[in-house]
Amino acid sequence: MGVFKVIRHTDGGYEYLNHAVNYVVFGKAASDRVGSPNTSLVEPIEQMHYVKKYFDKRSVDPLFHFIVAYDPRSAYDLERAKQMTRMIAEYFAPRYQIVWCVHEKHMSKGRSHYGKATMYHAHFIMNSVSFKDGRMFSGDHAEMYSFLEYIKSVTRDRSWKTVYGSDKEKGYELTDDDL
Repeated sequence: MGVFKVIRHTDGGYEYLNHAVNYVVFGKAASDRVGSPNTSLVEPIEQMHYVKKYFDKRSVDPLFHFIVAYDPRSAYDLERAKQMTRMIAEYFAPRYQIVWCVHEKHMSKGRSHYGKATMYHAHFIMNSVSFKDGRMFSGDHAEMYSFLEYIKSVTRDRSWKTVYGSDKEKGYELTDDDL
């Protein structure tokens, strides 16, 4: 079973946007594990701020942050995890700037999931303002349901768990309780 974790953090403003993008693009993931279908990885923060400024949408929730933790049976190696991550990012790419990174979690000795000692998860940071028309991302129930159905089709895994949380509670990482 995969885990779709939506991070809700509404009081961090642009400091949170800057921190989250820096974490994904310039954080602990190696450069070959970072990507974007529509945003330069050289200046992603500046590009996102420019879209917000252009459409005069700077006083709203600045981002949509989510984590996709793959079931080891569907993300059986790093290349497969990156491939699925790219495909998932493409869902929003026609309208919203989005950056991603893939992390791997090595399971402790004697512990594994379905015989795999490594699990992969991906962080996604998406601008909440559309670069096409300035429309805000709503993240309502219908939109989240459609997106989760897309994730299920990409991963070929119908059993997903959705978790809502805050990065204040546990940081950006998923805990064993989430999985």
